[in-house]
Amino acid sequence: MTIVAKALLFDIGDVVMRSNWDMLNDLAAITGRTIVGRGPLDPDNDPAWQRYMAGTLSAADYWEGMAVAAGFADRWSMWREMCVRLGASQFDQDALDLIADARAAGVLVGVLSNDLVAIAGRAWVDACPELAGFDAFVDATELGVRKPAPEPYLAAVEQFGLPAEEIVFLDDTPVCVEGARAVGMIGVHVDPIDRSVAFARARQVVGLSEPSEAERLVRAAQDAYQARDLDAACALLHPDVIVHWNGEQVAIGLDAARRFLIDRLGFDAPARDAYELRKTLRSASGDTVCVEWESNHRRADGSIVSSRRAEFWLLRYGRLIEWHAYGDRRETSAP
Repeated sequence: MTIVAKALLFDIGDVVMRSNWDMLNDLAAITGRTIVGRGPLDPDNDPAWQRYMAGTLSAADYWEGMAVAAGFADRWSMWREMCVRLGASQFDQDALDLIADARAAGVLVGVLSNDLVAIAGRAWVDACPELAGFDAFVDATELGVRKPAPEPYLAAVEQFGLPAEEIVFLDDTPVCVEGARAVGMIGVHVDPIDRSVAFARARQVVGLSEPSEAERLVRAAQDAYQARDLDAACALLHPDVIVHWNGEQVAIGLDAARRFLIDRLGFDAPARDAYELRKTLRSASGDTVCVEWESNHRRADGSIVSSRRAEFWLLRYGRLIEWHAYGDRRETSAP
């Protein structure tokens, strides 16, 4: 059965707040400082950004160099000025709308930040109306450990009082998204320059909007595989489907694909209570869908076999006409 998430958990910087680059003009106007560099907003005129994108300069050194050149003591001081001086204007309206809509629908909302308290101070955080009323609020600074370590995520899980798999975590930093996935959360990566895709995905997962065609197909596939429902799985396939498994063509046409589901994937076996599967939509564009799935099967002796795989789907008339699956990493843990 497909799980609909019940909570949204947000990073703050570049997710709930406007992008740092977008706020630099406002900060320069308020402080009277000349702040050089606008990163992805003007890459041709930002040599330091070009070095960062080339992998020869770290993100921390990029921001540190910009801040010091503008007369701030360090990047932390510059970001603190953003928080304290820009007020409500620093928050992204689309993010605030998503939070408001989630609350109105009964979806829990929370914050998980690495440095908000360290940057802005606890007094400012407590007095900020945009940061009030959350069902969970975790700042890793106060735990003494940072994302992507598991402790901050697990602290949010405890405050929500929900299973990790019912929580959607949004962050602009890939390793922090992976940290959420590692504890079982649904991780969504946010592009600070265009948040619309991530926010639309979050809305769908918690039921604030109708699922896309790609999401509908992923959910239907998950339900069919979980139940070992051969007819439901075949109903997702185009009659002319071609199946590739680890780069090898293994089936052409629906009859051959059906035999593949039986012979290779065990669809002739009854549904197993000890079998859990989750398919996750990673991206969709036009007729192309990318999916990741993971499964866990508990054997009679209590050991667990875990599998992970990535899939590429090409659609025609709303069904899979090309199905490519890669990887078959299995881990067995003792009872």
